[in-house]
Amino acid sequence: MAEERLQTDILIIGGGAAGLNAALSAREAGREVVIMDKAVIERSGHFAGGIDHFAAYLDTGPSWDTREAYLDFTARSARGATNLEVVEKVYCDQLQTAIKRFDAVGCSLRRSDNTFFRTQSYGQPGPWWINFNGKRLKPLLGQAVRKAGCRVLDRVVTADILINAGQACGAAGFHIRSGTFYVVQAKAVLIATGGTNRLYQNPTGLSFNCWMCPANTGDGEAIAYRAGARLANVEYLRMTLIPRGFSAAGLNALVGMGGILVNGTGQAFMKRYDSLGMKGPRYKLVEGVLGEIKAHRGPVFIDCRHLDPEALAHLVATLSYDKDTLPDFFEQKGIDLSRDLLEIATSEGMQGGPNEVCGSGIKIDADCATNVPGLFAAGNSADQCRSLHMATTSGIRAGYTMAAYAGNPDARGLPVFKPQLDGIRQRLYGPLSASRSVDWREFEDVLQRILTEGMGPVRSAWGMKQAWQNLDLLEKWKDEVRARTYHDLCRTQEVYNMLTVARCMITAARYRQESRFGQCHSRLDYPQTDDERWLGQIAVDRDPTGKPRTQFLPINYD
Repeated sequence: MAEERLQTDILIIGGGAAGLNAALSAREAGREVVIMDKAVIERSGHFAGGIDHFAAYLDTGPSWDTREAYLDFTARSARGATNLEVVEKVYCDQLQTAIKRFDAVGCSLRRSDNTFFRTQSYGQPGPWWINFNGKRLKPLLGQAVRKAGCRVLDRVVTADILINAGQACGAAGFHIRSGTFYVVQAKAVLIATGGTNRLYQNPTGLSFNCWMCPANTGDGEAIAYRAGARLANVEYLRMTLIPRGFSAAGLNALVGMGGILVNGTGQAFMKRYDSLGMKGPRYKLVEGVLGEIKAHRGPVFIDCRHLDPEALAHLVATLSYDKDTLPDFFEQKGIDLSRDLLEIATSEGMQGGPNEVCGSGIKIDADCATNVPGLFAAGNSADQCRSLHMATTSGIRAGYTMAAYAGNPDARGLPVFKPQLDGIRQRLYGPLSASRSVDWREFEDVLQRILTEGMGPVRSAWGMKQAWQNLDLLEKWKDEVRARTYHDLCRTQEVYNMLTVARCMITAARYRQESRFGQCHSRLDYPQTDDERWLGQIAVDRDPTGKPRTQFLPINYD
């Protein structure tokens, strides 16, 4: 197998919003940067096809439009999962830089008259969502990174972080088409690979027809965990509402523009589930739909027929910014939002943070650093960052702090151990063996069924124990998963990483003996939220035997 070795100051794993913004910041600070992405950076990651919203307070005068209001809302809505000191540094301190970055790459958040189109949803105290045309944002960011002089390794799947003397010193992976083995030595490593999707059965039966990017499969969380990093907030289940039969982003636009959920009798019902009604948190909207269906008051629809023509035209136009084929879906179904109700269903589950201001994944501090020296994380793969606004700002923050770290004499760019590389190479290419008999799709299907049945919106000690035991049975077949091509080899790495995240998710959920954030972590055996015992994070790391272990980290909100 061909091999290529590189050296750099900073290695960035993942070419999404966080990774590319980190690369631009590190280049501004004069550091050499290599980016590894398993796709092509111009069209990879969660918003590869476009995006239409960015959350920001703008200090325009009202009390809701301030840093203090944002931090207060974050503390209230993500209580027990968010660290405000980290949020202030990775989001608030970088917000104005982020807005300028959009202008610099040629995808402004502003309209032609220099104003912002702002909407309100998900419990926000004011219209923080900036609605904009982000259809070209990803290609523009990719072009800016290449122009800045970064070395980009497109279509290279990262297998593992390289460790020497307890310090991250690079990563190894392979090219998805040629099979070339890559070894990149670096002084600092950033993981920015997004969240974990494809863990749960999809309502459509099509695993890749999911709400968020199907290529984001917890790779970063898994390789960080294997490197000794701690994960946090991974017990939480994230779901949304989608057009029935078609997984697509767009709930924020539908709700923000004034859409109303109604049940099968035509009644608006969200006030029964949250005092904010349609302006309540996403998980409350999901809880409301699940509740109406359970009470046999379905099907559930979203009604936009009352919107004025100008608002409706804006809504229909922006719905395509996230997913090009959503207007095609409406056309093929004969749905006209000005006259028809749109039937709504719940999406598949994913491992994710409880809301739009708090994430889950690799635990970071205010510098986006992990507990492993030289290893950093940003974006949806980090425990405090969620959505485009925090992916952008945390990437900017990480780029600057990594640049400073790489200039420190302690960041020596340590050599790579041959035994570690040999082990990675053997594990990585093992599925190409002709003797293996299990297709990765079959392995993934069983994994999804286990999580759906034992770790869904309603949990219990018994159900989670069964899920754990079923994973034990599934893992016996892990070394039989085969890959016929290098593309298959990428998929085998994804299902291995999903299995790792599933183990960590169950471990944290079993440990947290309470319910928190509605259906994000709802336990039949512990139905109440217990701030006295559980106000804080469950951290998960790897014990000396390779199994996940937990630690409770209290958070003081005084």
